Amino acid sequence: MTTARLTMAPSDAGKRRLWFAALLSVTLLPLIGLPLLSGAQLPFRDSFAIGLAVFIGGVGHVASTAYFYFDGGARTVMKPMKLRFFALPAVVVAVAVIALFIGARIGIDDGIVYWIFLFHLVWLYYHYQKQNYGLLAFAAASVGGRVPRETVWILLLPPLAGGLATIPALLAAGLEREIPAPAWMPLLDRLAIAIYAIAAVAMIRLTWTHRALFAQPLVAAFAAASFAFFLPALLIRDLDFAFWSYALAHGFQYLLMVYIVSGRSRTPWLALPIFVVAVAVGGWFLNRMGGNHALFICGILLTWVHFVLDARLWRMRDAGARQFLRDRFSFIFG
Repeated sequence: MTTARLTMAPSDAGKRRLWFAALLSVTLLPLIGLPLLSGAQLPFRDSFAIGLAVFIGGVGHVASTAYFYFDGGARTVMKPMKLRFFALPAVVVAVAVIALFIGARIGIDDGIVYWIFLFHLVWLYYHYQKQNYGLLAFAAASVGGRVPRETVWILLLPPLAGGLATIPALLAAGLEREIPAPAWMPLLDRLAIAIYAIAAVAMIRLTWTHRALFAQPLVAAFAAASFAFFLPALLIRDLDFAFWSYALAHGFQYLLMVYIVSGRSRTPWLALPIFVVAVAVGGWFLNRMGGNHALFICGILLTWVHFVLDARLWRMRDAGARQFLRDRFSFIFG
């Protein structure tokens, strides 16, 4: 740990501090800010600032994945997996474009939409926490440590609790109809609280067992943020404020990560504008995915493409991705 710090250049140390401070800021701002606004009785859908944040941190962060196709280093990671990175996105985008023109004429059963959306929400919550785990791993690596293996399983308990507390209501809101669940919703709420309590006990035990690592302020901060990420789902009654508190935290984290990747490319003068255009134009396109079942499903499928691509682009266990990320985040790894 000491050696890693001594060999790190002063400029890299400064960049590292700035990066982690920015990352914590964009995480905590919506996680804390939206619950406070909820308590102030601010109408969620009447706020221009919240609407803009939802556009940028919601559909915009999904769309920003398109940037990687213009980055030579990222394309090197993509080339060995042409089906995943080229064929799949091309097919889904083509289907989505077609749906924009004829989607209203395609009849899709409500039941099919229900199960697709349910699967999507479960995957979404898992995806959120996997990113948190990755950022915690970054924090541990920056101080010369490594996250214990059991951490990933403990950190999957909070999204499970958050999902039990909110997914039925999210299904009803997304499908714009009532879901027959009121009889067993109180049971789900109690189960969610119990799961979070179990997670708390397991997290305390983990941090005590590996106290040398978790005593590091940076690691402790990201571990706490990851653990508390889904607490708004249990504490806030307003579904919009609850869901978007962690959805925006996730989206802003991702945008900051892609911003660093683009800014440290070989041609940042070109990469940064491409990143901004991907967020704006891609976000606008994704924002059109609504109004009928066909478009709604296409919007979900495009988000799944984002999930599938991310699963490889940010996977440090893969040699190509590891080399790419260590190059772009060299100020963390030293």
